[in-house]
Amino acid sequence: MSKSSRKDFLIKSLYLVTSLSFVEGGFGFFSSLMAEEKLPETLPEGFKPVSESDPTAKALGFHQDSKHTDFTLYPERKEPGSKNQFCKHCAQYTKINEKWGKCNIISSGLVSSQGWCSAWSLKS
Repeated sequence: MSKSSRKDFLIKSLYLVTSLSFVEGGFGFFSSLMAEEKLPETLPEGFKPVSESDPTAKALGFHQDSKHTDFTLYPERKEPGSKNQFCKHCAQYTKINEKWGKCNIISSGLVSSQGWCSAWSLKS
């Protein structure tokens, strides 16, 4: 293979990748891979989410999104057995809808079904 044909191949490959990216909506594939999952926004009427700065929530290391858990304070959260520890699987959680529920411990608002705190205990 001559140098000019390699060069042509690389240029055509670059054009192809760029074209496909724009056809998908301006690098849509890459942005969807790198997009951070947002908290669900379908709060029931008249309710507000628990603030992570709430004193009780802060003391329990609560986060509406369990991915933001402080692993230096809660290293057990990194263990393989704790990967399904979400509010929706906790004994203290009462489901309101698919995305939100009430917590018996943090009662200042609603918690996300994907949240976590150190008071988590398996629902029986």
